[in-house]
Amino acid sequence: MMIGSIILIVLGVMALIGIGSTAIRDFGVPTIALVLVFGAIVGLNFIPQTNINNAFYFSFGTALLVVMTFFLWLLKGSIKNRALCLLISIVLAGVLYGATRLANYFNSDLWSRVNVYYALMIGFFAFIVTRNAKYAFIASVLSVTVATLLTQIGSPINLDEVYTPSIIASGVAVVLYSMVSALMPSRPSKMTYYYEMGRLED
Repeated sequence: MMIGSIILIVLGVMALIGIGSTAIRDFGVPTIALVLVFGAIVGLNFIPQTNINNAFYFSFGTALLVVMTFFLWLLKGSIKNRALCLLISIVLAGVLYGATRLANYFNSDLWSRVNVYYALMIGFFAFIVTRNAKYAFIASVLSVTVATLLTQIGSPINLDEVYTPSIIASGVAVVLYSMVSALMPSRPSKMTYYYEMGRLED
């Protein structure tokens, strides 16, 4: 969980000093609010893990990350874009879960669980299909969360396994979006046209 927390802290500092302002605009919330939520997620994970009937384990920071992402999807944006984002999340979760089951069939311990490498790929694809920082963030977190929980069916569920992979995936998606947006020509061009075409934008 330490890696995920470090990434959130770095993203928060970047937001405070103005790096990635295009991505923050997509979220439609004040920078300080985003930073405070990131800080709360990191801070709450220092509280000892809670369990329910020895069947469901979670830290409050991880729970806040998942709940915040869900409500970010539920409450902000057009119905059309939210529906598309949900569809993208379901497809990515299905592909990710399918990959882990295939790896499990071939007895690959590394690839039969959602890991950092899967997270990097999910973040990349979430950016490609949304080209929007907010929706890429949402799709990354939700797809990783669903796939991770599905891989734990039949054993005690540990929500904290979602934490680092979902942050890596969403961080990759948001950073890629910020970098590509900064590199896009300011004047209309074929590159800009194809980048903007089909982009999820509220």
